[in-house]
Amino acid sequence: MSTLSRPPAVHAAPRSRRWWLALAAGAVVVLLVAAGVALLLTRTRGPADFAPSFSGPDGLVTNEYAYRHPDRPGVHRSDDWEVTSGSLYRRGGVAWTGTPDAAAPGVDSSTGTGSSVFRMTSRRHDFENVRVSLRLRNLGLTDTGREAASETDGVHLFLRWKDETELYVVSLNRRDDRIVIKKKLSGGDVNGGTYVTMGQAPYQVRTGAWQSFEVAIATTPSGGVGIDVRQDDRMLVAATDKGDSGPPITGPGAIGLRGDNCEFEFDQVRVVTE
Repeated sequence: MSTLSRPPAVHAAPRSRRWWLALAAGAVVVLLVAAGVALLLTRTRGPADFAPSFSGPDGLVTNEYAYRHPDRPGVHRSDDWEVTSGSLYRRGGVAWTGTPDAAAPGVDSSTGTGSSVFRMTSRRHDFENVRVSLRLRNLGLTDTGREAASETDGVHLFLRWKDETELYVVSLNRRDDRIVIKKKLSGGDVNGGTYVTMGQAPYQVRTGAWQSFEVAIATTPSGGVGIDVRQDDRMLVAATDKGDSGPPITGPGAIGLRGDNCEFEFDQVRVVTE
């Protein structure tokens, strides 16, 4: 009677070899996980949906005169920005408010900038859940502009700007060395609206130095609106509008910058949809 042939013997690898095999397998898993995280971060940040350039010759980009008189000859119009107050210049490849003063700018802002009250919004009004990053350099404050000096003077970022009475504002640099997140709703005595403070934190303004910020805004699953401000991946302040002081501002709007009694430069504006 023939006998069935036995399967070849399987010999266990020596303990040292098993240890090295396990270590190698673990390293592969770590690398795959790291690659997955990197891919996730790349997808989250994504390419910029709005990244205006300030390259080109020095000079006036646009001003409030162009906003008020768009059909006049010789006005300076920007494809990206509307300046409703003050003047926007290009200088050395970055944007600049010019030296703030109380003038009413003409077609070329040659007799004054008016930038002690600087207001600028994007022409696009389709920014809703976004992450906005930018660099800014505060060149100093003044107290001889169109408006009296105030502790709130400085540089402020607009989010979900519907009009001058309905928007979120993040004060990035203030005279009183604070970062403040606010909401403005229609109805009130502040240029037709009322501000509500949502959150704030100390922040020492570094005059003359470039500062980088990243500000995210998103509607939460419960219908509120969350805003956080980071610098070099460090959280500076965060707040959520739950509707306790008027309804949250939902839907898309413009982004923009505001300056009060402050001369500043900015560049590398990037808007990424979340």
